[in-house]
Amino acid sequence: MKRMKKLYLMIGLPLVCLCLLLAGCAKTGTDSGTTIKSSVPRVSKVSARKQIRNNGGLWYFAKDLKCKSNSGIEAFTFTKNGKVTAYNVKKYYASYAAAKKAKGLSSFGKGTYKLTTNKQKQTVLTLKMKLSGIPATYSFKLKKGLAKKYKGLTFHGFNAARTVDSDTVNGILVQAKK
Repeated sequence: MKRMKKLYLMIGLPLVCLCLLLAGCAKTGTDSGTTIKSSVPRVSKVSARKQIRNNGGLWYFAKDLKCKSNSGIEAFTFTKNGKVTAYNVKKYYASYAAAKKAKGLSSFGKGTYKLTTNKQKQTVLTLKMKLSGIPATYSFKLKKGLAKKYKGLTFHGFNAARTVDSDTVNGILVQAKK
């Protein structure tokens, strides 16, 4: 009996000490006093009206950021005085100037836009344009804001439902930045 107690003591005591030591090291090792900056982009708190009106860059509409399309991605530029130009681009650019420099813009329509609020308190962006000479009306219902990173660019914008000639497609309306 005495031998068993000595054996338990010889094995148990070092085992308990080792566990306490490891637990103590693990606790102090995780708190180094430094803070890590989050790389997740934040959703903008600026209203949709201000974001669209006061930003002269390209706004992209796609089903999602990873969406592949043979015909390209629709992009729009909005001016403060209510003018809009629609482009077709092959990829996302960080700015209008970068797209222009890369000769990646293919204009397919010009017109006007109007921002309103519907009964559900959603911002509605209505575009009245001529697409290759044919009159068309686009309507975007802007839903909740979003912010994502994709292929080295940060995207800020909205989940949106686009309606063209009674055909509604859910997607995103976003602007890219480096």
